[in-house]
Amino acid sequence: MITRKPWAEMATDMVDVAMGRKPATMLIQNGRWVNVYSGEILPHTDVAIWNSRIAMVGADAKYTIGPDTVVIDADDRYLLPGLCDGHMHVESGMLSVTEFVRAVMVHGTTSIFIDPHEIANVLGLEGVRLMYDEADGLPINIYLQVPSCVPSAPGLETPGADLGPDEVAEALKWPRVVGLGEVMNFPGVANNDPKMSAEIAAAMRAHKTIGGHYATHRLDRGFHGYVAGGPQDDHEGTRLEDAVERVRRGMRPMLRYGSGWRDVASQVKAITEMGLESRQFILCTDDCHSDTLINEGHMNRVVRHAIAEGLEPITAIQMATLNTAQHFGLDKDVGSIAPGRYADLVLTSDLKTLPIEKVIAAGVVVSKEGQAAIEIPSYTYPDSAKNTVRLLRKVVEDDFEVLAPDTNTEVNVRVIGVIEHQAPTRALQFELPVANGIVEMDL
Repeated sequence: MITRKPWAEMATDMVDVAMGRKPATMLIQNGRWVNVYSGEILPHTDVAIWNSRIAMVGADAKYTIGPDTVVIDADDRYLLPGLCDGHMHVESGMLSVTEFVRAVMVHGTTSIFIDPHEIANVLGLEGVRLMYDEADGLPINIYLQVPSCVPSAPGLETPGADLGPDEVAEALKWPRVVGLGEVMNFPGVANNDPKMSAEIAAAMRAHKTIGGHYATHRLDRGFHGYVAGGPQDDHEGTRLEDAVERVRRGMRPMLRYGSGWRDVASQVKAITEMGLESRQFILCTDDCHSDTLINEGHMNRVVRHAIAEGLEPITAIQMATLNTAQHFGLDKDVGSIAPGRYADLVLTSDLKTLPIEKVIAAGVVVSKEGQAAIEIPSYTYPDSAKNTVRLLRKVVEDDFEVLAPDTNTEVNVRVIGVIEHQAPTRALQFELPVANGIVEMDL
């Protein structure tokens, strides 16, 4: 188990290391420091680490070496802050928290901000707590946002649970909870739905970040009402104007590039072509399936893509590190390589292609050349969290048939039109054939 202690509990020891009165537990030598605060890349840099935090960053830290110091030669490779995924759902990867961490840490991800609304929809606050407890002691930082819309579509589904303002207020007190999860009920916010208003108010009183989800292209009164209601970020933008209008109103656009949603290319033009302030933008995945994580990567994949779409490498890295940390008020812990911060670092030989050659999390080498360097124990959920799909009767093949009058040879039907790699859909109508009273598919 990896232990991360508050800065206040480690400050005097880090001062002693920085002053040369105490040896570092780890020293990384001769790296190129990607400084996300100043926007510089500084060669010939050493990083001295005391247990889980960085004690000193400078040109020559040999004086911090002791008999038990682990010394790593960066060999002129770039030193990046560990990457952060500012909005995502573990359940969408079809993985538990433990297995998700096992998959992403080798890709340089050291912090994830999860909204477990899928398990909450089934098991309520008990399910949220199960994921929260599972995350404790894992190698990377796992911060939780309390699901805000459980059920997500009241009246249209039969979920296993309902979360309201009381449950939200309770969970906001948990130490690693950083905010309210994506507020999907945007009409409810704009129309002052009592449940939505109370949940947002609870997050405001707790001084937590409020996640947004404005899933429509209509930038009308409803949009203005939604922003006035309190959401502080939004990952649902798909067009250039979505990013522009959000950032102009003080929201942080989260440009997502997951397994299904690929919304970076259109929105990043707000920075690359319009010259808007990049420090207000965040990169995230939202949803990554397990095959994507294994075969393509995680946040390293997103950063590579953003660079390919025209961002300067250090800008893309800021959007996947410091910008995210500052948004959640956690920049004293994560998002940069600086004294006092957690020793979460990535070593890479190329800033554009981002080969992840070594990953350090909380001062421990957790990955080398894409392979795990530590053992992570498996985790088993209790029986109460299993076998939760409960139907009134067995589903049979006929349940999926769409009936039509026997006299028809074809029928006009409503069809969901998929927009490739985007969440929005089109409302379409098509003529489909009918056989024996059953609407046939059109291959």
